[in-house]
Amino acid sequence: MRNIKYIFVIAICFTFLNCASTQNQTSNDGSSMEKAIKVGSVEQEYKIVREKCGDCKMKSQGLTFNDKDKPFDVLTFIKPTGEEVKYYFDISKFYGNF
Repeated sequence: MRNIKYIFVIAICFTFLNCASTQNQTSNDGSSMEKAIKVGSVEQEYKIVREKCGDCKMKSQGLTFNDKDKPFDVLTFIKPTGEEVKYYFDISKFYGNF
């Protein structure tokens, strides 16, 4: 009976861990300021964009701030289909440290 309890507890733990990791992956997809991808460098931004949209052509890159003066880098790309896509990056970790 004790073994069944341990197996049940372990199964619940794995379920919660799996849900937490899935939530983090979808919540920080870069599609908005609220879902911005946290990065430590501009190089990291470009690496992520190559992984997400390798065939895209860059249209623009800009700096913006939310209402709390938190800095975000916004990269705008054109997909091969002609669709425009923006990626938001939280650059507060390194912004202003030059």
